[in-house]
Amino acid sequence: MLLRLSIWIAYLGADMIAVYALGYLSQHKDATIEGDTIRGTQPLAFFWAPFLLIHLGGQDTITAFAMEDNNLWLRHLLNLVAQVVLSLYVFWKLIRRHSVELLVSGIFVFVAGIIKYGERTWSLKCGSFKSLQSSTGNHCKHRFPELIDGDASYSNTVCTGLRSMLDVLNFFSGRTLFVGDPLRFGREGLGTWLPNQVLKVLGVELGMMYDDLYTKALVLRTRSGITLCCISQLSALVAFALFLAGKKHKYSRADIAITYLLFVGTFFLELCALFIFLMSPWTWAWLKARKYERLAQYSWSLFSSGLIGWPKKRLLWSNAMGQYNLRVWFEENGKPKSCGQRVMNMTRKLATSISVDKEKIFWLSKLLDTEYVKADKVMECLVEATSNFVRQPYEFQRTREWPNLDPLLRYAQVFYIADSGFAIVFMHMVTELHLSKYPCPDIEADVAEDIDVLVEIC
Repeated sequence: MLLRLSIWIAYLGADMIAVYALGYLSQHKDATIEGDTIRGTQPLAFFWAPFLLIHLGGQDTITAFAMEDNNLWLRHLLNLVAQVVLSLYVFWKLIRRHSVELLVSGIFVFVAGIIKYGERTWSLKCGSFKSLQSSTGNHCKHRFPELIDGDASYSNTVCTGLRSMLDVLNFFSGRTLFVGDPLRFGREGLGTWLPNQVLKVLGVELGMMYDDLYTKALVLRTRSGITLCCISQLSALVAFALFLAGKKHKYSRADIAITYLLFVGTFFLELCALFIFLMSPWTWAWLKARKYERLAQYSWSLFSSGLIGWPKKRLLWSNAMGQYNLRVWFEENGKPKSCGQRVMNMTRKLATSISVDKEKIFWLSKLLDTEYVKADKVMECLVEATSNFVRQPYEFQRTREWPNLDPLLRYAQVFYIADSGFAIVFMHMVTELHLSKYPCPDIEADVAEDIDVLVEIC
């Protein structure tokens, strides 16, 4: 919770600081010339305004903090127009008595800043739920390296994840409930894959879907995105060259040092963007399929490196699942397990004593009653059951250990078609009511231990 709060504050604070800085620069008075030097409060302030647009464009590794940010992309587009207009006003207001080289350099910085900010807004639009629903998935259809059957290499795993991204997109956009065509796992199918290999493919798929939703990856995989990125980088280089060639003896050393620092920050962002693009699995697959072996090998070395890439041994997600038990909300006298749940119980009692509607504090219950647990056993259980079903589908159905589960799932299927949200709540409550019977004193110790494991997995 502390980590998420820190990132959230930094995400929102970055925009607020840039907006405040632009407003502050707009209040600066025009510089005056006394002798051979320009006097005034930071006479180079007009030149710093377009750098704030680059700052507002943000890093390529984060465009949205939550899906709601993507859905509000029109609001960010309005902010883009407002901040560009304000930056142009600051630039126009303070451009008098400055060299031509400095003015042209500022224009090129403007070009870079508008492109960076535009990339962010475009990425937010592409990650919105409406865009996911209307997407044809053409960005997932590429030439891929050939799979080698029976090969357990990491490159085979990554390539399999890339091939299945169209199914993953259809799942996230609500067009299908099934992910993973067995043909994408090679001619021998999913049945020949070990559980840890399947888990790694799942991790790669989730990692790439995360990039599409919360970073600039989706934009930078298009021709237009690559072209704009190159224009932005070239504009920054030209602006720096013109600033070096311009006459700077009229300005104070502090102002010149600040300007150089802003250029260094811009180049650092562009360099990071270049590395992130090269270490993308999509870039590696594109180069590999077209036989650019040296570039593909360099891209793969960045991708699989332990410091900044996606190494095979490192998990590509938090391996934690949030658990919220609705039974805790409905039971007035339940036993709290954590400090947050104790606080929630006290809050619920206080709300009841002052006649506050219970539903009005449900948001607080979701915050305090949620627990996060490791998902190792859950994922292993899921992959093992799926692999068994793929290897022996008919035998798996005939020898099912829980014969009463099939009618229940068929009953719940009606809800899934009508309202998937209600179906999830329904299955959750059925599971909780069933598991509340255990452990009981009538069962043996070894059976009780197995049931405890079952309860934990559920």
